[in-house]
Amino acid sequence: MEECSIIENLTVAEALAVTLREWGIESVFGVSGANIEDFHDAIHRHGGRQLRSVAARSEIGAAFMADAQARSGAPLGVCCSTSGGGMMNLAVGVAESFQEGIPVLAIVGQVSQGLNGVGGFQDSSGIGHTVDAEKLWTAISKATKVINSAERFWDDLREVVSAALSPRRGPGVLLVPKDLFQAIVPPRPLNWPRRLADVYEPVLPTSSQVRALEDALVAASHPVLIVGPGVRAGAARDLVVEFARRVDLPVATSLSDVACFPNDDPLFLGVVGAAGHPSVHRYINETADLVVVLGSHLEVMQRAAIGPGLERANLVFINDELGLSRNTFRSAEFIEVDINGFFEAVLKGPLMLQLFRGRPAGYRHLAYIPRLAEPVPADEVLPAEECLLQSEAIARIQEDLADYGRLVFDAGNCAASALHYLTPHENLETSIALGMGGMGYAIPAAVGASMNDGEFRRTMVICGDGAFLMQGMEVHTAVEQELPILFVVFNNAKHGMCVTRQQVYFDGRIECASYAEPSIAQISRGFGASDALWVGRAGTLVELDAAFDALSCWDWAGPAVLELTLRREEVPPFAPFLPADAPQGHSRAALVNS
Repeated sequence: MEECSIIENLTVAEALAVTLREWGIESVFGVSGANIEDFHDAIHRHGGRQLRSVAARSEIGAAFMADAQARSGAPLGVCCSTSGGGMMNLAVGVAESFQEGIPVLAIVGQVSQGLNGVGGFQDSSGIGHTVDAEKLWTAISKATKVINSAERFWDDLREVVSAALSPRRGPGVLLVPKDLFQAIVPPRPLNWPRRLADVYEPVLPTSSQVRALEDALVAASHPVLIVGPGVRAGAARDLVVEFARRVDLPVATSLSDVACFPNDDPLFLGVVGAAGHPSVHRYINETADLVVVLGSHLEVMQRAAIGPGLERANLVFINDELGLSRNTFRSAEFIEVDINGFFEAVLKGPLMLQLFRGRPAGYRHLAYIPRLAEPVPADEVLPAEECLLQSEAIARIQEDLADYGRLVFDAGNCAASALHYLTPHENLETSIALGMGGMGYAIPAAVGASMNDGEFRRTMVICGDGAFLMQGMEVHTAVEQELPILFVVFNNAKHGMCVTRQQVYFDGRIECASYAEPSIAQISRGFGASDALWVGRAGTLVELDAAFDALSCWDWAGPAVLELTLRREEVPPFAPFLPADAPQGHSRAALVNS
């Protein structure tokens, strides 16, 4: 292997690999191909022990891995693909990062410049009848640059990465023709940032911004702080927790990151959103006179259930970028600032004193009591006592949740129920992709996030069979990387959320939402030998207990897949599907009362 300290006479491919390595990037997720292979070769020669390629099973999975790695604390996720279909696949995942404001660098190989517009295989120059890659990527990125000249490489790279890291964060894209990968770049500029932290300087808070929050809180009688995913992304979680505790301020989280405030803290009121808790919705709608929204834009999935409260109460938004919030809430007050720096300044000020009385008097944390759904006509109907119910499975998962450090939710009914009923412990990191909201994200996301972990840390994925059929091949990537991930797959042989919608809104006419039942366990068994992959299956509560007992003996030499077969459906705790008088119970007892 060549010496990794070489920084002169580098090709574009080598300069990319060396720079990413020096910036502390550890993983580049992708699938190789003719027009990206020079970059992969440069990683092989210059990555040393610091930077390596991770071969995903699809470019969609690669982009989701990079996205999740950034959500889990890496300053920048990196993914790559070749041209043509590989590029189009990568775009699916990068669109999620764009929608959610996740810093990702996507490096996309292109055909050699001389093949543009003359029938080059996988040409995407936009000439003639070809796809216009630059326009495509510009629509789903903060910045897109075509490397047309090695002379401008350093400027183009810095511009794209700076855009990815600056508010509102998001993807930056480099389109690199095959021949340009081998072009020699000029010497690196003397002012080149040697650390990613130097690429973008956060905006420090002003004294007037700090006073704006102080004034709003002092004037309020019943304030609520809604904490969103921007808090964890900005590494400000500990500061925000300390702030809330010092001023005794009640807190709610959002579906995007249900555990960004400790759920067992007395100040915690619950989760807001479509699958949130009715008790906190009621408190905000009927009592709160100030809602401080931190690190969230309160998109419709988060705000629909608290609409009356948001119209009545005073609103203050604090985030590093507030364009969407300004467009949605015209009469709110906006504090656009780096969250971490802001709360460092706030904690040095007069808000060190206790202002409020903490949890509202008599407040009870309530959840919806699970109830059986109407059977789908084509399904075999078994007595509920003979089946494993979704709520029973989630209650059993809760018993072992303390053994996991990360929980990644996918889309669908099982995720809605898990978000609603699970109580995360204080050190649990949670994540869900609500930007584009596509099925299958959680499976590769768990791989990407787990690659961040410097020490042993278990991750759990909660997903449905539909998600597994879309991205389940990435379990094979987890086996190859020997990652301690438990993939819990709820298998009802249908897209549950779609079926529920068709039952509620289309008189039970089920179309394009169900299929023959796959055997997730059998499929998964083919991904690895028994000493590298644990596979279990349960269709009753007794079988589930036995499966968890067996899993407790697993040495976590690799991942585990647990298939849960569901023969009876429950109505998900999803507010749009529930009547106003839907039965509620204390959150810890709701599952027992099903």
